[in-house]
Amino acid sequence: MMISLAMLPTGCSSDNSASNNVEALWDGGNTRNKVVAISDIHLGIEDKYSETLKNRPILIEFLQRLQKTNDVRELVIDGDFLDEWFLPVYYPSYTDQRQFYKDAIANNQGVIDELNNVINSGIKLVYVPGNHDMTLEADVLQEAIPKLVQARDAQGLGTYYTGDRNEIAIEHGHRYDVFSAPDTVTNAELCGNANTILPAGYFYARYAATWVLEGRPKVEKDLPVVTKVPDQSDVDQYGAYIYYSLLKDISTRMTPNENLDEEIFDMHISGFDDAYSYLDFYPTQQADGTISAPVLFRNIQRTWQERQILNKVKVTNSFTEAVAGTVNWDYYAAQAKAQYLDNPNENVDVVVFGHTHVPMYCDTGNGKYYLNDGTWIDHNTDYPDATRTFAVITTGDETTAAIYSYSEDGSITDITSSVSKTDEKNTANSLENVAFDYKAVENYGDDAKQARYVEVSGLKDNTVQEKLNKELKDFCLSPTLSSESDTTYDIMPVFEVVGGDLLSVRVYNTAYTAGAAYPVNSIRTQLFSLTTGDKNAGNIWDFIKDKNAFKQLVLDGKLGMTAAGVEGEIPKDLKSEAYKKLVECIDTSEFAKQFYFGDGGNLNVWCEGKNHATGDYWLFDIPVTELENIASDRLLPIIEAIKKLSN
Repeated sequence: MMISLAMLPTGCSSDNSASNNVEALWDGGNTRNKVVAISDIHLGIEDKYSETLKNRPILIEFLQRLQKTNDVRELVIDGDFLDEWFLPVYYPSYTDQRQFYKDAIANNQGVIDELNNVINSGIKLVYVPGNHDMTLEADVLQEAIPKLVQARDAQGLGTYYTGDRNEIAIEHGHRYDVFSAPDTVTNAELCGNANTILPAGYFYARYAATWVLEGRPKVEKDLPVVTKVPDQSDVDQYGAYIYYSLLKDISTRMTPNENLDEEIFDMHISGFDDAYSYLDFYPTQQADGTISAPVLFRNIQRTWQERQILNKVKVTNSFTEAVAGTVNWDYYAAQAKAQYLDNPNENVDVVVFGHTHVPMYCDTGNGKYYLNDGTWIDHNTDYPDATRTFAVITTGDETTAAIYSYSEDGSITDITSSVSKTDEKNTANSLENVAFDYKAVENYGDDAKQARYVEVSGLKDNTVQEKLNKELKDFCLSPTLSSESDTTYDIMPVFEVVGGDLLSVRVYNTAYTAGAAYPVNSIRTQLFSLTTGDKNAGNIWDFIKDKNAFKQLVLDGKLGMTAAGVEGEIPKDLKSEAYKKLVECIDTSEFAKQFYFGDGGNLNVWCEGKNHATGDYWLFDIPVTELENIASDRLLPIIEAIKKLSN
């Protein structure tokens, strides 16, 4: 669904007269039955240390339009509203966190004013703590927004239950993150107090912010190396090794100019009162053979269980599972299920998290859903195709939910299908009787020149099946439907099911035009969701977690290349130019959709090439085995499926 509305100019301050000139976000009824959730706004103490600067006036406009939307009952700010973590290590050391947040509020007064206007319009405003603002004290925020409702259940944490039946649970999600969950345990002995709430992620965030603000320099770092891998039966040390491995990967990519042994963290807040270096909390092999950081967060794997209890985690898990899930967005969907949706002690149908910055919609079956509402930061590196995203939950006899994106031009797009991930068990059950067949267009061509399309049967949802088959037929036959009478086509679709519920279809077309010297060949591709019936059901960055590694793979020439209209061996300089062109195209929004998983275990990607004879395209084949090191868990099942197909 696309709702096109004009973008109205806004500044960084607001007043009631400004909101009088805007339109509602959508045409709502007279019943206030919608809960809107946004998170990860990351407003900073100074504009140069804010991740939301370009989007700030757009956020103000969004809030103004929200006030005009009659069916909105509540707006929930789902954590990371203000940001104490995105600060370079050279930011002046301070001791008064209350004043820090007051200054951050003052720096973003326009947003604060508009939030007060939201409340005055009759919409309930709720705040849930995040990790980047876990030290924000309730009275400081209450002073700025007097009628705000705050949902807090443990220090630096909170869950908000809402809906007609209290069937909706909203929390930030950092409670389950080893790096981001409050930690008053691991450094208590070192600091001599239990006020050390800031977890390891705070230090890495400061380190990463420094690297970003310095322009992402590439500085050689001599990091300590753990050479002995513990046996998995040694749960304690294997957990420590997994923790080390993850930090090694992060630390190899983030390389600010500061030296590893330089005491860059001058800490006089939250129970800390000393200066620390990067090496002070980087794990290494100790003299006794154990793996641990030498000073900060020593033996962090041994405190996870206690931290979970203090942080009121309903269903605890292992340290190894939590560490492995830190950069796997599916882990948070699994936690939503374990803590709420599958928990017999809870009566929750919809769970909303923030934290990951990656919008997600997961249908877990039986009318239960997990959503991630994404982020409003200017540059979302974890999900570059979507920022300014939000969740809308409609409560009533049946609760429904969706994810939307707010564009710079003021339009609102329903992105639910593009960010959907159906529970694998539920998907497997719903697709077990699915069958596919080729259909031919009647009275068209002959056996050699035939127009064919793919038809699906056996889906449990007839509405989805009808929608999917219409989309499939339109896609496969689109050249025929628009062709001239003197043109005939040989159309052959090829398909496979990949990634659980994604149908990958590519159509090979040969156009025989009267009077033409030779036929024109082309290939088109599309991903369809067998669960929703939607096309454009995924893009390549849904499956690849490291875009820079992908670019390097291309530049290293670890892929085959075909150029239509070029006979014989492609010259080396032409091939090199094509690889560079492909890398340039990777950052375009169009590129992410121009791919399919092809025959023979390859990932096929497209790129327009300026050196091509007709200016048409290059086709690149990347063996899926080359992608395993840069693949997310979403891609791994597809890799396995392609391997089986190639065998």
